[in-house]
Amino acid sequence: MKKIIAVLFVGGALLTAGLLMINGSKAVEVETATVKKGDIAEYVEELGLVVSENKGSVFAPTAGRVTQVMVTIGDVVEKGDVLVQIDGQQLTRQIMELEARKSALTAQYNEAIKPIDGKEIEKLELQLGVQQKKVDEAKRQKDINEVLYEAEAISYEEYHVTIIALEQAEMQLEGIELDLELIRKPISTNIAANYKAQLKQLDIQMEQLRNQGEDFVVSAPLKGTVMAKSVEVGSYLQPGMQLMELGDREALYIESDVLVSEIGKINIGSRVEISHKDLGIEGVKGTVRKIYPQAFSKISDLGVEQKRIKAEIAIENKVEGLRPGYDLDLKMIIINKENALLIPQNAVFEKSGKTYVFVNENNTAALREIQKGIESRKQIEVISGLQEGEEVILAPDEKLEEGIILKINASTEL
Repeated sequence: MKKIIAVLFVGGALLTAGLLMINGSKAVEVETATVKKGDIAEYVEELGLVVSENKGSVFAPTAGRVTQVMVTIGDVVEKGDVLVQIDGQQLTRQIMELEARKSALTAQYNEAIKPIDGKEIEKLELQLGVQQKKVDEAKRQKDINEVLYEAEAISYEEYHVTIIALEQAEMQLEGIELDLELIRKPISTNIAANYKAQLKQLDIQMEQLRNQGEDFVVSAPLKGTVMAKSVEVGSYLQPGMQLMELGDREALYIESDVLVSEIGKINIGSRVEISHKDLGIEGVKGTVRKIYPQAFSKISDLGVEQKRIKAEIAIENKVEGLRPGYDLDLKMIIINKENALLIPQNAVFEKSGKTYVFVNENNTAALREIQKGIESRKQIEVISGLQEGEEVILAPDEKLEEGIILKINASTEL
């Protein structure tokens, strides 16, 4: 009996060897990969921008020429430190103009309450004619300087002087006219009250201007580092002009603009892997801490308009040398599985709505239907259809059929 079994075994071996020799010329060369267990994650890849946690912009509170800039880019400042000083001469001139108007109005009021005097009326009439000529001359000079200023032949300050001169001449003319009218007609109670109201209004305006004197010293609104500066000594500022950007270089987070089609997969608390090959950043962990409620349009590098939503990522590890403005590579984890059965993505193909792989069974191709799980770039999780240790054929082509003899070139490790 043992001899019969031995003969059958040898015969079977010889038959297999013969078949291999016959079909050897038809063998298909393939590469395989071993089915192994490992960790896999599905994630959304995006770029992120490093942003300072405590940041703020410094704006010009008033108009004027810069006389001093106390800091430069990279300086660390405390809250309240003086950053910029602005020339306050314009404010001083405005206060002086109001004081002049108040003096003129006070004089008019005092004259208005005086008894009627014929000689005084004649004197005022002469003054009125002289002052009218002064107004005409001041207006002519103002018109000339306006043309020169628009042609950039003179400075705004020179042009402004003629405007003030005209205003003062017109105020003096109005004062003389009012004096003449009042001296001809006894002052009423209402007119006296009007004078007092005007004088009170001038006092209020002057007090407001004196309080604005603080605006000519620009201070730091927070503690931080000067990240950007757009002001120099001699610059002429307008109210609201941005002067500097301040930020805390130690407290940083990341902002990322995520496609609307991907944001639904991400939640507050989702893990994020942070890296940048050129900067040597690897293995840094982060967490999605905020997802903005409103989408916005953004043009991609290819010129395509996309709808995106901003997300904020907290950085869990301290990264030396990280600075605001750096771009980083982000992987926002959607699903993560440990000890999953994994195969290379290029071993899988679709057929009639089902998923298949070819398996190496004793150097013969065997078609195997599988159920996929997580797909992550180059790897796929296998839920059913394969076992650990089996070999799947990579990049199967049309030459590969079930039952065909295989010639294994190499085995690839996951």
